[in-house]
Amino acid sequence: MLLFNKVIMMQKIISKILIDNNLTIDNFCEYFFEKVTILRVLVPEDTDLNHYFEIMNSRGEQLEKHEILKAKMLEILEDDNLKYAFNLIWEATSNMEKYVQYGFSVAQRDELFGKNDWNNLVGKDVVYQKLQIPTSNQTTEEALTISQLLVKTAKPITDNSSNTDESPDRFNTIINFSNFLLHNLRIQTKSDVPLDDKRLLELVEPYLKNEDKKEFVKQFGYNLLKSKFYFDKYVIKREFAKGTDHWSLKRLKWYDGNKVSYVNTFDADNAETNDGTNREILMLLSMFHVSNPTLVYKHWLNASLKFVVEYSGTNLANDYKTYLENLAKAFLNDRYLAKNQKDFFEIIYTNEGQQKNSSTNIDTNKFNQGTAVENFIFNYLDYLLWQDYRADKNCFKIKNGQAFADNRVKDFEYTFRSSVEHYYPQHPIDENLILKEQDADWLDNFGNLCLISGSKNSRLSNFMPAAKKDYYTGSPTIDSIKQRIMMEYEHWDTNGTNNRNEIKRTQRENDGNTEKIKRAATNTGFAKWRVKCFYYSLLQGSSLVFQLNIYASNSPSSPSRKPFPPILSIQNQKTPYQSW
Repeated sequence: MLLFNKVIMMQKIISKILIDNNLTIDNFCEYFFEKVTILRVLVPEDTDLNHYFEIMNSRGEQLEKHEILKAKMLEILEDDNLKYAFNLIWEATSNMEKYVQYGFSVAQRDELFGKNDWNNLVGKDVVYQKLQIPTSNQTTEEALTISQLLVKTAKPITDNSSNTDESPDRFNTIINFSNFLLHNLRIQTKSDVPLDDKRLLELVEPYLKNEDKKEFVKQFGYNLLKSKFYFDKYVIKREFAKGTDHWSLKRLKWYDGNKVSYVNTFDADNAETNDGTNREILMLLSMFHVSNPTLVYKHWLNASLKFVVEYSGTNLANDYKTYLENLAKAFLNDRYLAKNQKDFFEIIYTNEGQQKNSSTNIDTNKFNQGTAVENFIFNYLDYLLWQDYRADKNCFKIKNGQAFADNRVKDFEYTFRSSVEHYYPQHPIDENLILKEQDADWLDNFGNLCLISGSKNSRLSNFMPAAKKDYYTGSPTIDSIKQRIMMEYEHWDTNGTNNRNEIKRTQRENDGNTEKIKRAATNTGFAKWRVKCFYYSLLQGSSLVFQLNIYASNSPSSPSRKPFPPILSIQNQKTPYQSW
């Protein structure tokens, strides 16, 4: 009776619409059957359906662009089996929080990713061959009329296809699905596709009008599966486990009984180390990510995906790490420090991630721009410092020629630090300590800068270095390795010719000699006495060496303590570094 009443109500509503708009029933039927598309929307268990539909109806929610794109591509495929396979792939890859294998049944995983393995993807033709519409003897679902469906008691759907301890929110992806589609499109077409998911439909539309559009869509579907498969294994995620969260680079490991766990991608199956190649690649990827967290600027991600998807060598771990390190140098020298900047697409697709600029096209003044210095430069320096600390702690000799030890450097993890801090403040709380005239120029020098979180910079910006050092004492983590080295110095302010702390002693020398900051600016942010100059390490791998003047209290490299003028000279050297 309830159903009958609803039908009568619908008839009245339709009749009113027809009369109000001067339409016939034929007009309505033509519109309904030709223009209206009915979609099935899956919602999570325990969803309040009445509330859900109330919200949808009142807000007029529109389809996502990727949902419209999927419908357009399915229409092009025509063949039902191809549509079925393409739809499975799309649904499996669209959940960016879960590994793609979980988008398929156990039987399908065995077919697509290898039986008793799930870590090897088959080719395109095999994928579409294996993902076929189930025959009548492969499914227990029965075809029912609408009336039968309405009176049938719904049975809960259980998924026994996976046995894992994975919680739904264990992994947090660094990208959304719409943006991931654009990365896939750029890699497939080798065209400079903007990574702006608001333009998804307009960017894909031209390829859906070509004569080979059906083959394009088939290839796009397979590439989507392949890209997601490699993305899961070879790109970082944020992992939440055992009450903590951290960056992870992990793959699935299969066990008897179709059980799985997560192990480091580039370590042995049972080796959960924090020192090997897996950690180095993780550090490189997280360095890129925190430097460019905005989706439209994730060119590094496109480069990383392109490399692993197209890789055909035999030592992926080593080659991937080398590629990422070269890519970092190319970003630094061909983009961030270049007099004539190269486009990211050119760096990745034309130059294959290799640096092309010579020393004549590098503008070192870009180091000394205060808060305008690119975040990437600070993050890249922290990576080099982290590597050097792991290799030889003797590089870090600051006080009395003794290397300092701090496990927080070894265990350093990138966080979203976006605020450039002046270690010696621009506006000290004590106005007597403000640097003026020529001395003030050293405030924006790279040696006096470090990258920290915006909240900490807001809280500490006007404090003197000694107070900042006290704030960080005892902290379980460090914001920056460069900052940690800066804090190793006993003094960080202006000094008179007698090498004593004149400003703290008198608090009146507003125009005193800022030799300490000058020395720090030409040495630190790196401070590696007698080993390498700072700029060589930052421009590691090039023949360009910036010879620096070193002079600091307790520096073993300057026993005469004769102050040099703070001049930065550039010279081309064959040798890898210059010692003093």
